Amino acid sequence: MMKIKKARQILKSFADDTRLCILNLLKNKKEVNVTDICRVLDKNQSNVSKHLTRLRLTGVVGDKREGNNVHYFLAKPTTKAHRELLNAIFYGLPEFDIFKEDIKKFNNIFGKEKQKKTSSAKRK
Repeated sequence: MMKIKKARQILKSFADDTRLCILNLLKNKKEVNVTDICRVLDKNQSNVSKHLTRLRLTGVVGDKREGNNVHYFLAKPTTKAHRELLNAIFYGLPEFDIFKEDIKKFNNIFGKEKQKKTSSAKRK
């Protein structure tokens, strides 16, 4: 059973435009590092890291370290209430143009980079 304090912390973590944009990216891209988030959202690393820390401390986001890189992902909800809060947030996100634009920008930036890497590897 989720305590009211935990539910309030999770709800507060949703009460910021940047954090909602980060959640949108993580929902659509499964795993993203800070540098990629910064590029898509046009925010500095300090700002994005602060928001990721808040999301991580509330249990909404998890992280995985690989060398110097940290990859962030949506944490698996630990209670039904936690899952329902996330579902409620994610239900409405696709309707907002800003979230659609972020996903399109992510795909434009990283889709092209992935294509370049694939092309380079084939030539070798």
